[in-house]
Amino acid sequence: MGLGMCALRPGRPGEVTIAGMISVDEALEAVLGRTKALPAEKTPLGDAFSRVLREAAVADRDFPPFNRAAMDGFAVRSLDVPGAGARLKVVSEVRAGIWPDRAVAPGEAIRIMTGAPVPEGADAVIQVERTSVAGSHAPGSCEVTVETAVVAGQNIVPRGSEARAGAVLVDPGVRISAAHLALLASVGMARPSVARAPRVAVIITGDEVIEPSGQPAPAQIRNANGPALAAAIHEGGGVATEYGIVSDDFEATRGAIARALNEGHDAIVLSGGVSAGSFDFVETALSSLGVTLHVTAVCVKPGAPFVFGARGEILVFGLPGNPVSAQVTFELFVRPALLKMQGATHILRPTFEALLDAPVTNRSGRKNFLPGLAGWEEGAFRVTPIRTQGSGDIAAHTRANVLVILDPDRTHAARGESVPVYPLSSLLEM
Repeated sequence: MGLGMCALRPGRPGEVTIAGMISVDEALEAVLGRTKALPAEKTPLGDAFSRVLREAAVADRDFPPFNRAAMDGFAVRSLDVPGAGARLKVVSEVRAGIWPDRAVAPGEAIRIMTGAPVPEGADAVIQVERTSVAGSHAPGSCEVTVETAVVAGQNIVPRGSEARAGAVLVDPGVRISAAHLALLASVGMARPSVARAPRVAVIITGDEVIEPSGQPAPAQIRNANGPALAAAIHEGGGVATEYGIVSDDFEATRGAIARALNEGHDAIVLSGGVSAGSFDFVETALSSLGVTLHVTAVCVKPGAPFVFGARGEILVFGLPGNPVSAQVTFELFVRPALLKMQGATHILRPTFEALLDAPVTNRSGRKNFLPGLAGWEEGAFRVTPIRTQGSGDIAAHTRANVLVILDPDRTHAARGESVPVYPLSSLLEM
């Protein structure tokens, strides 16, 4: 996957940084090597969902903090119930949230509810379905007959069996899920420490681009990248500020970038204006504003004209204007940077293998990411390539839940061959 597999793009006069195509891995290394962690902040538990935890969640007591009943039934001594037919006097009742008012003595049982503390003396809980009660149901006025033998420990969750006080239950770097919220609440972390959400400016360039509400002229297109990139930033844990559509004009492009650089953003994401055309001004505008360019072309398809630079700790990403190229390069480079800013442990989506249901080709000499629809079929994970017209075919990309990956030197993969696939967010909705 070295430089020899990619054609070099010549620099234009006036560029501060002129670079050839580099590999996807080299570009990602350049991005992540310049990505700094944002500070942490305290947030109410209700606002912590999907944020990145920046402190360990530690058990503040044993879990459970007492021997807990796992069934509705009766707390008993197993020695009193060696077989079916044992009759015990019901002497009390204990519900969840109430501490038992007495111990279980020989020949006794205490009615108990799921989640309640098991009384002293009892070493088992027999579920109510395995019993019959004679007499009044009031404690002290009835007997219970146990219809099966009971063994010690039956239907009891022992104190500390889930976690001991002081144990780390969630490590820093985890994106907080609904299950994590439940755990944080359980250990009293009402205001957990989380990463500040990255603030990201979104700038769309192009004379041909109009707002989605408009009626395009024959040569115009609606702004698809603005909403898509803002949503992708949100999914990656960031907060997007859309700067609207900027015309293909050097001063207009420079002005929009200058405003974004000076308004407290952690990153800027531009779409369009990064190719080698006469009206592509992003690179020269960035250079004129003191942004050092570290990547100006990547050996990837779609998305070769990708730009990455930095001014201080502000990261700047120049994505291609074609919608599929913009979304793919965002996935490969911007999303990992946003997650690293937040201190996330896992910043890359895991790739995995799938069997092809149809052949695919790669004649680009670049690392190719092709749309595919993957799923389990006949005991194997399979992927069907989706026919696409290229980096502008947003309809094909929308149907995909994975991207089929072909390295630059893999020009063909036949039906039935195994290929690596990159999962998209929609794969989780299968």
